[in-house]
Amino acid sequence: MEHRRRCWGCQPHPPPPQVLRILAGKVVVGHAIHNDFKALRYSHPKALTRDTSQIPLMHRRGGFPENVSISLKRLTKALLDQDIQVGKSGHSSVEDARATMELYKVVEEEWEQLLGQNLEQE
Repeated sequence: MEHRRRCWGCQPHPPPPQVLRILAGKVVVGHAIHNDFKALRYSHPKALTRDTSQIPLMHRRGGFPENVSISLKRLTKALLDQDIQVGKSGHSSVEDARATMELYKVVEEEWEQLLGQNLEQE
């Protein structure tokens, strides 16, 4: 509880300029990535954001409802037959990032085609 007292009223710092330069114009892939962006007080263009928690195509392939956010752990097990976030250590940001990219690769080609078609229709 002590650590909370020291942080009361603390404000997150925006990303450093060099991070913003790296992200500019790039496709960013993550799982529930809006939480990361919110913590950084950062807004990335929706057209360049790929959130694996929000891909109906991926949910269908995993046998999940399309309109519900599915945990990274469940998607990884269903689509990659891999167990993550197990053991005493719990979450590993590196393991989560790798699983997220592997999930994205499963649907990348088809998803990007669908996104391209949607942009053409707009």
